[in-house]
Amino acid sequence: YGADAVKNSRPFIETDPPETDFLGEACRLWEESIEPVTLMGIRLVILRTGIVLTKEGGALKEFVMPIRFGVAAILGTGKQIISWIHIDDLCRMYLMALENESIKGVYNAVAPKPVTNRELTLKLAERIKKRFFLPLYIPSFLLKLVIGELSVEVLKSTTVSCERIRMSGYSFVYPSIESAIGGLYNDK
Repeated sequence: YGADAVKNSRPFIETDPPETDFLGEACRLWEESIEPVTLMGIRLVILRTGIVLTKEGGALKEFVMPIRFGVAAILGTGKQIISWIHIDDLCRMYLMALENESIKGVYNAVAPKPVTNRELTLKLAERIKKRFFLPLYIPSFLLKLVIGELSVEVLKSTTVSCERIRMSGYSFVYPSIESAIGGLYNDK
């Protein structure tokens, strides 16, 4: 969807247009490429997936790495919104999409409570290191020097709504970042 608009404070919904950057264009083309199956009478479900939280890799690994050394690395201002989902909820959504014939079209696969980069980082640090960590803001210019164009994506704030999947009957096991982190670190 791109970055949150300053004037438009509502979360992105499934009918919002894609961003015109590389990532938005790649997703648009990917979705368009599968659309012809609907002409053959095949039910199509597209799950637009947020940042997946799993201990198996991905973004969580990048957040956790500096925390293991006692540093809670907050990117840029830390105010950018992260629309995330726990791996178990994502898998359950896929199962729901496979089993429920009334599910069709596009759905946002994100948790109901997006968080800021700062909040996610600090909650992880509190869980992993308890009180023995140092919050450290990594300036945007430094991120641009180190990771280049990828810095645009990690500094982007994108608030995405999960209302459509919830209205379809999906009930989240991990609706909050606290429950998700607890679930990942066996803290139930």
